[in-house]
Amino acid sequence: MTAAIAEATRLQQEACGPPALFPQPPTHQGRLDLRSISLPLPEPWTAPLDKLNGPSQHLRRDAAIRLVQTARGGSRTSAGRYLGIPPGTLTATSLRIRTWQKQPGNALAYQSALRQVADIIMAATPQSQRSSGTASG
Repeated sequence: MTAAIAEATRLQQEACGPPALFPQPPTHQGRLDLRSISLPLPEPWTAPLDKLNGPSQHLRRDAAIRLVQTARGGSRTSAGRYLGIPPGTLTATSLRIRTWQKQPGNALAYQSALRQVADIIMAATPQSQRSSGTASG
């Protein structure tokens, strides 16, 4: 039984890599309004994600999770809770995106698309709302 569990864990880590050890730092705190990030993300904001050749529903959900993390810091679980994402859906999204990111060029393209989405959100949100819109927890 222990050998089977060890093998399943090894296969999962090969498929999606090791789990993140540290929470995402709030790189956009005070610049990105946490209240403006919702699930689903508004259609005009997702144009950079639509250019990626990936699982669009998972990319959009994962982008919302990462945007919440960059706005306030914390774990994926915490960001998922904030957005109302059930734990099973959060895990499935994480596995699917991490597997997709392992394909050549996808991780960098996704990182660039996330920056573009954050820029779109910041341009659409008044400065006064951004400074007061950050939350912690």
